[in-house]
Amino acid sequence: MMGSRRAGEPAWPSAFGLVLLLCLALGVSGCTLTVSKQAASNLSITQPTAASALVVVVSGPAAASSLGQLVATTARPDEDIEVLQADATATVLAAAVAPGPATVAVPNRPSAPGGGSTSFQSAEYHRSLAKWRSEVSKAKNAVVARTDAAVGAWASGLGITAKVSRLSALSQPADSLIDECAVAASTVTGLGQAAGAGFANRRVVLIYASSLAGTLPTGELTGDDVIVVTSALPSAQAVGEAQASLLAAGAERASILGPESTAIQLSRLVTLGLSQKVEAETLSGAALFANDSARLLPGAARVLLPVIAPLLKVGASAVINGYASATGTSQRNYLLSYARAASVAAFFEARGVPASCLSVVGHGASDLVASGPSAANRRVVVVIAEQADP
Repeated sequence: MMGSRRAGEPAWPSAFGLVLLLCLALGVSGCTLTVSKQAASNLSITQPTAASALVVVVSGPAAASSLGQLVATTARPDEDIEVLQADATATVLAAAVAPGPATVAVPNRPSAPGGGSTSFQSAEYHRSLAKWRSEVSKAKNAVVARTDAAVGAWASGLGITAKVSRLSALSQPADSLIDECAVAASTVTGLGQAAGAGFANRRVVLIYASSLAGTLPTGELTGDDVIVVTSALPSAQAVGEAQASLLAAGAERASILGPESTAIQLSRLVTLGLSQKVEAETLSGAALFANDSARLLPGAARVLLPVIAPLLKVGASAVINGYASATGTSQRNYLLSYARAASVAAFFEARGVPASCLSVVGHGASDLVASGPSAANRRVVVVIAEQADP
């Protein structure tokens, strides 16, 4: 069921909003150079990778129109992708590993002239060095372009849209979040056995659920970043209870999206979960909000302003997670937590952060960090994914 993986091999993040780590040995920062085994006079530039996995569980053909594009948008080198239907036999629709990063050879760095060299020799060396650095820069760009092209062609070749659109001909799909999470958990366990601990926290479970009902077993989703997409949100209370259940089952993060969610928002959440370079800023609830309120306090700017700089970097995106304390109903807590996250997002937007770079998620009174109505639970966690310069 799982795609093959070479033991110990890392996987690298794709070009969608995330980190390119190319280190040049020999004094040029920003790239990794290794000596080519084929020719000792050449150096090979490639992209370091970190293992990642995307497990998608669908319950029917409704996801066909968007899922194929989502996979193509978020795929990265050596990523393990598994797409399944949560029917009686957990039908495997796609199970494959993306191609690895490209490699481009460049000549070795020119040797500096020895002591006593003439001004002409020194000038020639600097001209050669400038030419070599230009070749290295072109090679880095070629690595990115070739890798993206190969991974994109591979993702399109999986035929996920066509496969999911034919699901109506298969057996009756599962009708609860419990069944779909069980399929995902079983698949993730298999992936972990095949790859060891290589996935670390770069593992996303994406579930297209027809129902949010049910309580999940404790520990079933330990370490996973879980995203649930449903065609209809029955109530704010149901959303809050489902998020609490996912977190209680061990999910690292839990996001539930309804029919109003956009493809960009979903893509951002998936990419964030697969990313290597993620920074989480936990903002004090006591400094941001009064009890039972989503209105920012006068002193909130002191806490929020330092977060704006990383949000304004090119390619940065963020998920703003709101939380509430354990008083009140599940519905009230969910709405309050979402409103708090939205208030923080509005603060950032008013200071120049594009709204398209921000996603807002409410978590209700889940993942408590203190007992009862403590102000510590009224927090907002801003998770930022940055894109480094190549």
